[in-house]
Amino acid sequence: MFSHQVGLDFSTANSVVSYLENGELHIFEYDSDTGQKRIPDWIIYDGDSIVIGDAALTEVICNRNIESYRHCEKQLLFQISEYWNEEKQQRDRITVTADFLRKLLFSSAVESSSFSQQKGKITNLVIAIPESYYQDIASPEKRDLEHLIANKLGMGANNFQLISDVVAAAAYWIWQKQHQHLKTHGNLLVCHLGSSSLSLSLCAISTTNKVKVLYSDSQADADFACDRRCVQLAYTQKHGNALTQDNPEFMRLLRDLELKKLNSQPKSASRLMTYLKMPEAMAEYNLYCFGGGYAVKCRQISEAFAPMQNKIHQMSQRLHNWMQHHQQSFDFLFLVGAFSQFILAQNALLQALDIQENDPHFDPSFNNTHSAFAISHGACLIANNLIDPVERCAYTFGIVGENLNVHAEKEQQLIPIIQSGTNLDDLLHTKFLDKPLLTAFTGNLLTITVWVDANIQGHILKEVKLDGRQLPKYSGNNSWRVGMRFSHENILYLVIEDCKNKQSLECKLEVFADILTPK
Repeated sequence: MFSHQVGLDFSTANSVVSYLENGELHIFEYDSDTGQKRIPDWIIYDGDSIVIGDAALTEVICNRNIESYRHCEKQLLFQISEYWNEEKQQRDRITVTADFLRKLLFSSAVESSSFSQQKGKITNLVIAIPESYYQDIASPEKRDLEHLIANKLGMGANNFQLISDVVAAAAYWIWQKQHQHLKTHGNLLVCHLGSSSLSLSLCAISTTNKVKVLYSDSQADADFACDRRCVQLAYTQKHGNALTQDNPEFMRLLRDLELKKLNSQPKSASRLMTYLKMPEAMAEYNLYCFGGGYAVKCRQISEAFAPMQNKIHQMSQRLHNWMQHHQQSFDFLFLVGAFSQFILAQNALLQALDIQENDPHFDPSFNNTHSAFAISHGACLIANNLIDPVERCAYTFGIVGENLNVHAEKEQQLIPIIQSGTNLDDLLHTKFLDKPLLTAFTGNLLTITVWVDANIQGHILKEVKLDGRQLPKYSGNNSWRVGMRFSHENILYLVIEDCKNKQSLECKLEVFADILTPK
């Protein structure tokens, strides 16, 4: 078997894995017999057996007492408890998430349906997570996920990368547009329409295809649960009473409706378009028949979608206000996610953004062809180094300090803190030196020499004066450490922090302002 560099969309309730084969992007089918391209984030434990995806959901429906968990990505990223049967809860969120990803990607058991068993070893993994979570640089859950992948799953620190779902989608959009020899630089509005979430993100795409997220607004709300309301309407219509959502029958009907929508997309889209043009004539038409005798009419679909439509309009208005205030606009529009091809969602968004028919901002044909798996495909392209949309630090920065050489003699050294090529998003949080220095940490420190390896310009050294009155307290049992960070505006800061109380002083390194434009 070949080795692979893989992309994983881990930003919604269904995981999707993309891989490259013979230069073509493919979606991994977890269970080759059933062809699962969207793997539901369900996992069950039955003795020594672990089951995920559709098979796990089916088992839960048949046996409510089995130990089971759902929405693994939400448990880990947002600490939301999603235990199907709380009395059977036995495992923490990190263990559950690790078991799910191991079963999906890495299991080497002969009978396993994992990617590694079916396609070959994974040598590089890029995981797309929600933009709002990705930008939270202080999040302990993000560190938990990184530690889990590197250690519990054995990928190592250098063989995986977390990336924003928005940047992954933008990377795939750039890739496809380039293959059509179309313009890519400008502002791209990425609209992620999920089954239970919605986000609008404005991205600036440079002429070198770097993606910078200028604005992002996301909502994760039960009001978006259109499919769940459809199931309730269909069940009430047939039986005269509602069904609790923790009932296995409800989960069976919900999954069956989701599959019905996926398999009847072109036909249902055409009929919903007709409904929008002639609502009275099509109001009572059964759009989806599912679950053995259940049906939802066009008007019921519209009724179930109404809360999501309201949210779309509210979020679109916030985007409009922000763009006006910051004198920004969008040149292109790309819809992704489970609802991206749902006609009511498309129509509501286009109306809210004032996109008219044949508007050059939006290409419906391109969107319908490429939106379904844009996030996992974009992550896969990044994993294979076919596109690098991430802004990176162009230079190496550090300080001049004294250290002991092999002869136990003091000598000056250029000590790097930030390495060239580092993801700028990773540098929003201060990068500190791992080990203490000598002279640089004396209590009388009033100046410090910083340097940059400016490539062909060589090493540039600058002295930075520090206000001793603002420095953290220094004593025999409380030393200092030195670090650097970048701001969202790509401004470089020197950070002095005391190790005991974590009090710090930040100095803007304006001495390097003329060379700090990232390449």
